Amino acid sequence: MHYWIIALIAAIGALGGSVNVFIGESGLHMPGKDPQTHTWQPGFLGVVIVGSVAAVGSWATLRAFDLIGPNATPLLFTTGDVANALVIGFGGAKWFKSEHEKDTLQEAGALVATKKGHQDVADIFRMGSPLEALRAAKKMS
Repeated sequence: MHYWIIALIAAIGALGGSVNVFIGESGLHMPGKDPQTHTWQPGFLGVVIVGSVAAVGSWATLRAFDLIGPNATPLLFTTGDVANALVIGFGGAKWFKSEHEKDTLQEAGALVATKKGHQDVADIFRMGSPLEALRAAKKMS
């Protein structure tokens, strides 16, 4: 009986996460390997699932009730729950997308450094922080 509220929170979080598909150049595509780079792309489903899970997780931390058993508490669904699910769904998916894009940019920088004969810089791009990578790139001749 309470599970429809959890499903609704997940759906609203997924809606918030889906907004990220239209921000940037990732576009509306399914998860899979990019044919040119052979790197994994989470696609539309990836950001939607992360948005959904983030919204439910956030909602669950705010609503600590017994859902099953003799002490089960009736759940309420408020406008605050809707707003929280949208914002957390969007934010969670944005974080996920940003992490993936950061990894992709690190690999791109490492590839460029390797092609220019700077293996040490390539290693920094792959393993270092973005600031370390920028410093190393500025030192390249």
